[in-house]
Amino acid sequence: MEKKAPKSAAQHDMGMNSEEQIQLESSITSANNDKSSVDDGDSDDKYALRFSAAQVKVKIAQAKHEAKMAADAELLAVRKELVKRRYEVTDREREREKVVAQCQALQKRLDAVLQEHKQTLLGMREDLQLERLLATLDMEKATRLKLQEAFNAQQQALSLAQERVEKLDVQVANYQKTETVLAQSVAHLQHRFASKDQLRAASVVHIQRELIEQHEQEMTVLREELAIARSTEKMAQEQLQELQKQLKTLRDSEQQALASRENVAAHEHEFQAKVAQLETEKAVLQIKAEQVQKADAQLRSQLHAQSEEIATLRQEKEALQRDNKELGEIASDLMQMAERQHAENVKRGISPAKSTGDTSVATPGSTHEQDGIFLQKRKKRLRLSLG
Repeated sequence: MEKKAPKSAAQHDMGMNSEEQIQLESSITSANNDKSSVDDGDSDDKYALRFSAAQVKVKIAQAKHEAKMAADAELLAVRKELVKRRYEVTDREREREKVVAQCQALQKRLDAVLQEHKQTLLGMREDLQLERLLATLDMEKATRLKLQEAFNAQQQALSLAQERVEKLDVQVANYQKTETVLAQSVAHLQHRFASKDQLRAASVVHIQRELIEQHEQEMTVLREELAIARSTEKMAQEQLQELQKQLKTLRDSEQQALASRENVAAHEHEFQAKVAQLETEKAVLQIKAEQVQKADAQLRSQLHAQSEEIATLRQEKEALQRDNKELGEIASDLMQMAERQHAENVKRGISPAKSTGDTSVATPGSTHEQDGIFLQKRKKRLRLSLG
């Protein structure tokens, strides 16, 4: 029973290793198909814009597939090493079983020799036979010690191989964790790019609204200041006209009242000072009006520049939308071509696994349902490669 248990365990490990090799081969073929689809997507995206969102998604998908390929290659090497170590463990177990069988056979022979020598010693009691018996016993003890040492060495080698197998299992688990972390980081990057695009569009709309509101507020303030300046200018003109009328009346009265000429001259001097003051105020108001006009022109130029920037952003957005539309049309054309090819293969009786060389799908009992599943997998890979 003890001999049969390690054999069955070794057969089970060999079956598991063959299944793992088949799974590794299928994962390698699928990774190669994914890489070929990503390379086709990259050759199509050469004609797109340099910093378009579609190219960013394709680059992310390419980086994801490259990381997956590297992780699969490392995982394959580790699994091959694990299979090799398991084969070594099975070989060590077989050698151990052989050594145990030899020990048992030698123990039986030693028991038989001891029994014979006991009978001989009990029957004959001769010195020569006793010496021979002792020599044979020493030889048997020496061989038994050698076998025990060999058995201990085999046991140590087996324990070392088991420790290496456990370390390789830990490395495989670490590689799987690394693969999951890479997938999560790629998904996080895609989410960040999408959120950045949304924030950019929202910020453009918000800046446009703020500029329009700020321009309207500044225009209202400038219009109010211009109305105030015009009203003050009108009042100054009215005062100037009144003063001119008063000056005219005073000059008329000067001819009639020569006696009050000195008083009239003093009033005239005061009125002239007031007129000069009003003229200076008029000049100041004109300067303010010119400043208001310059500020209005500057604000209009800023508004024009902002409108041009908004127009360029809209053009970039339209270009990105056109690129996305073209990529969608290319993807739909490729999907239609794949469906037509699948329909032709179904009509001819050829499975998609034979046409593509995929050994993981090419089973002897493949049916139309398996062909449909294969086509759905190809569609999913194509969508992933195009983002």
